[in-house]
Amino acid sequence: MAAGGKTMAKQTNKKPKAPVLELGSQESFQVLVDSVKDYAIIMLDPTGHVVSWNEGAERIKGWRANEILGKHFSVFYPPEALEKNFPEEELKAAARDGRFEDENWRVRKDGSRFWANVVVTALRDKEGNLRGFGKVTRDLTERKRTEERIQQQSREIMELSTPVMQVWQGVVAAPLIGSLDSQRTQQFMERLLTRIVETNSPVALVDIMGVPTIDTQTAQHLIDTVSAVRLLGAQVVLTGVRPAIAQTLVHLGINLSDIITRSSLAAGLQVALEILNLEVAAKKPRRREAEFLAER
Repeated sequence: MAAGGKTMAKQTNKKPKAPVLELGSQESFQVLVDSVKDYAIIMLDPTGHVVSWNEGAERIKGWRANEILGKHFSVFYPPEALEKNFPEEELKAAARDGRFEDENWRVRKDGSRFWANVVVTALRDKEGNLRGFGKVTRDLTERKRTEERIQQQSREIMELSTPVMQVWQGVVAAPLIGSLDSQRTQQFMERLLTRIVETNSPVALVDIMGVPTIDTQTAQHLIDTVSAVRLLGAQVVLTGVRPAIAQTLVHLGINLSDIITRSSLAAGLQVALEILNLEVAAKKPRRREAEFLAER
């Protein structure tokens, strides 16, 4: 009650409540799709033209919705994929199998490339008629670069652990250290063969002193390496064969009778020189040195 007996009306500035979004509705699903920024979620019509576009697609691919809607999705592919008609084959596979997944290079609006994981799903109505496709894309470029760095580091470590060096004119040596598996043996074989060709060396010394154990698989890898070297017209001398290794090879029944073996790298080098018809001779003293020795 105010002065003078007059009643003052109470005023309020309350804003009307926003309508509650019903979870599970079509509207809530659209809000979810539009809010996702780490995935490009788009829809294509049956012929591959873009009919929907979310914020994630704009962030990853670079096009705004008004720039891309109505365009064919082949604009996302590099020239080499277009030459192979890959976009159309992708839709055919998804229509046939219900789903298609691929991981490869894709193209942004500015022409830059990114490594993408792509899943295309065929969308059909209750009668089974194809109504279009759903396409979800993730940008995995950083993961791809990390994997490539790890692979590069692994190759560098492999090169350090299996060096192939020229120790004499016509002789290369490859000291092996650590266990041999199929991948490492393949890389070692490639490096050895390449080095033999580069140096035009008819003899290769393969030293296994640093190999801790020999099993059937490791022995087979060595035999395969020897065979590959022989195909180049070169010869292998296997060095570093310790007594324990020799006993293991006999126990396993591995036949190395046609391979020259020696207990040390120095002994193997002597064999290599004999193969090349070379010998190491003592250096003759110079004239003054000879006169000095004669005076003494």
